[in-house]
Amino acid sequence: MADAGKICDLLERISTLFRNEVRQAGLSRGLHPVHLEVLFYLSRCNQFSDTPAAVKDFLGATKGTTSQSISLLESKGYVIKTKDRQDKRVYHLSLTEEGKAIAAETMPPPSLRNALEKCDENQQSSLQQQLESLLIDIQRETSAGSFGLCKSCMHHLPKSETVFLCQLTQLELPNKFGELICREHQVQKIGE
Repeated sequence: MADAGKICDLLERISTLFRNEVRQAGLSRGLHPVHLEVLFYLSRCNQFSDTPAAVKDFLGATKGTTSQSISLLESKGYVIKTKDRQDKRVYHLSLTEEGKAIAAETMPPPSLRNALEKCDENQQSSLQQQLESLLIDIQRETSAGSFGLCKSCMHHLPKSETVFLCQLTQLELPNKFGELICREHQVQKIGE
């Protein structure tokens, strides 16, 4: 059996290096890591998950921290806030072109990108599967929301080469939306 302590040490060290690089990338723009995390999340989420409440839940942050972060990003011209057409109490967040550029440039950090480029396709695939499995187990253990990609959700039903049905919302969506993060994501049962 693997030594859980050694694996924990490796994950902790990788996390620390990751956070340090994100912090450095943000400093040059007057941003904190949480601001870059908001930008990166918004660059990857779907239209059901682009609200301040979803950002708060994804980051595991307080309502105040989330609100302040969104306000700062809005004042810098990186985020646009618009009212929902049906429910005027709900706001949707979208990135400006500058916000998209910052998210693409800073996340994932260059050191991680470079390290993964050194791995062959089989190594990357194996690492991804192992990390996904570890993440799912931790999320189940902690009852944390999965915030996974639509295409890996139990509600995702492919309809054609161009669209899929979200069985939760009963909406047909373009396949490209399957690559986006959804706050309603539910992990598929084993064997599905």
